[in-house]
This record gives sequence, C-alpha cells and structure tokens, in this order.
Amino acid sequence: MEAYVAKYGYIGIFIGTFVEGETTVLLGGIFSRLQYMDLNRVILWAFLGTFVGDCTFFGLGRFCGRNIIEKYEFLRNKVPLANRIIRKHGNLIIFMIRFLVGIRAVILVLLGCTDIRLTRFVVLNAANSILWSILVTLIGYLFGNIVYVFVSDMNRYQNYIIPVTLVAVTFLILIYRHIMQEKEKSYGDE
Repeated sequence: MEAYVAKYGYIGIFIGTFVEGETTVLLGGIFSRLQYMDLNRVILWAFLGTFVGDCTFFGLGRFCGRNIIEKYEFLRNKVPLANRIIRKHGNLIIFMIRFLVGIRAVILVLLGCTDIRLTRFVVLNAANSILWSILVTLIGYLFGNIVYVFVSDMNRYQNYIIPVTLVAVTFLILIYRHIMQEKEKSYGDE
C-alpha cells in the first residue's frame, strides 16, 4: 500500500483537486504525516491541480459558458443560486471560490461568462489556491498527527490505519458537504 500511495498519490491529488479535492488533499496531508508522501509536494500538487482546474472552468465559461449552461440541466438548476451569490458578494467571491463546496465549478463557469478581467481572476485564483492548498493539507497533516500519536508502531498497523483513515476522512467530508448543502438550500430560499 505504501508503494502505491508513494507512486500514484501526487497524481491522484492533482486529479482530485482539479474538480473539488478536499478529500484527496486531506488524505495527502494525512499520508504526509504518516511519511508515505512529502508534505511540500502534496501542497505543490494540490496547488497545481486546483489552480489549473479553476482556470479551466473559468475558461470554459469565458469561451463557451452560455452553451454549456443551457445544455446541461444540472448546471441550469444551480444557475439561480450561483447568480444570487455572485450578485450579493461581488468580487470577494473570486477569492473565496476555492472554499465553496459543491457549486464551485458552476460559479467559475458563470464568472467566465462575466466581464471580469482575466489577469484579475488569475491573480486572485493563484492566491486562493495557495492558501487553500496549504490550509487543507495542514489540516490533514494534523489529523495524521493524531493518528500517529495513538499508534506508535506504524508498520505493524498500516494495513488497518490507511483504510480506517480513508473511511474517517470520507465520513467527515460527507458530513461537511451535507451541512453545506443544507446551508445552500436555506440560502437559496432567501
């Protein structure tokens, strides 16, 4: 398992952060603490994945956003909520995009449809991608520290720790997403 994580973990972090990424980055932080991955490389790959992913969705909005929104029902359904958020919070949303769960891609496509300057978006996106990558990776690292404190002989228990950690982090992410969806629903009802 250790060799698999070391070999494919960074690619997984890049791919996972391209779309959403909280789970993959948290796991990267945990695996860094368990010494399966390098903390700095996890942060780097998380930054690259999130930055490239955000720019890609923004670019899709810039070049063909209206067609994409009209083509897919799941995007059309989120447009009213995303429009309300963008109108209400203005330019702050550019910086905060990375911290929104579940509607990030839609908001990025919508932002691409607006007249926001590309350079402004890229600078704010780089800043939020760096901050997000460091913050979420370190949260995972600290959670890995808790696991490390409770288990002194990692090699003896690694076949149990990795699956339990994966399940625990996934469970926490699902709870967090459920809470965010409930907040979105209440926000959408305003």
